Amino acid sequence: MCGRLVITSSALEISEHFGFSNADALTIERTAHFNIAPTSQLLSLRRKGEDTVLEEMHWGMQPLWQSQYEGRAPVINARAETITEKPMFKDLTISGRCVIAVNGYYEWLTTHHAQQKIPYFISAKDMKLINMCALWHTRVIGATAVKEVAIITVAANESLSAVHHRMPAILDNAKIGDWLSGSADHSVQLLKSWSGDPLQLREVSTRVNAVRNNSAENIVPVATQVLPTLFD
Repeated sequence: MCGRLVITSSALEISEHFGFSNADALTIERTAHFNIAPTSQLLSLRRKGEDTVLEEMHWGMQPLWQSQYEGRAPVINARAETITEKPMFKDLTISGRCVIAVNGYYEWLTTHHAQQKIPYFISAKDMKLINMCALWHTRVIGATAVKEVAIITVAANESLSAVHHRMPAILDNAKIGDWLSGSADHSVQLLKSWSGDPLQLREVSTRVNAVRNNSAENIVPVATQVLPTLFD
């Protein structure tokens, strides 16, 4: 799954990454964040009529038919293999596709019998922005309309599978337009394990396990914390 993110780029840098010519019109202010958890706001790129817009969305999605008072945990990821079948997502593959640009994300290696969970930071070279495919909808809570988003995951590629069996669905910039504006059938075909420039994987401190720890220290490589067992 994909449950923690790192975004160090400013809103202006993200806007320019997506090729906006009128980046000065973007008024959203963002500071570097090294431990973004679900329920945070994520700057998302989506289609709005004939235009493409950037706006903040709430990370974590509830079914539109569910009362906000039922207390169930929000859905933060959607499996690419089932999004065209599940009632919660199938309509969104037609009208609710978006992209979230991040500088990296965390994944946890679970050792034998889950005795240890070791965090790893995954990023592109030089912390360049990564485009994650996502789905969104508008949920009405009382008198407020809230845009909610879930990141799509696929099977991990070979280089990442040693840590976790899933990874976000990632696109290069040239395919963003196809994902946002193509037919649902064509767009879903883009959801594959990443085969572009290799992503960098490094073990980091377990301090990232606590959301309150939010500094560049989170992504500094550390010596291995994996303790051997009789079974590993």
